[in-house]
Amino acid sequence: MGIYNTYEGKKTSLGKVGTQKEKELFQNGEFEKITELIQIEYNIKKNELSESEIQNHKSELNLIFDNNWNKKSLKYLSKKYCEPEKEQSTFDSIMSMLWAMFG
Repeated sequence: MGIYNTYEGKKTSLGKVGTQKEKELFQNGEFEKITELIQIEYNIKKNELSESEIQNHKSELNLIFDNNWNKKSLKYLSKKYCEPEKEQSTFDSIMSMLWAMFG
């Protein structure tokens, strides 16, 4: 998730300037899968999915991620990349910077 955020959800940026090790981590469609999961999180927040779709998503997350940190990161990335931009508070700016550095 940290690498995804470092390249701001842009696979082309990863391809252009990412390290070989970073590129190797995303050879099997992982970048696209994270993008899909982020979009689903956003659709859940907008109440656009049925209860069964939400449950299927939660089940998939439980299979993919072994801790809640990754699930929270997914919600954060959903907010960052899917919601319309608004003026960022100082706190949010600091959190974004910390996420980019340590994510």
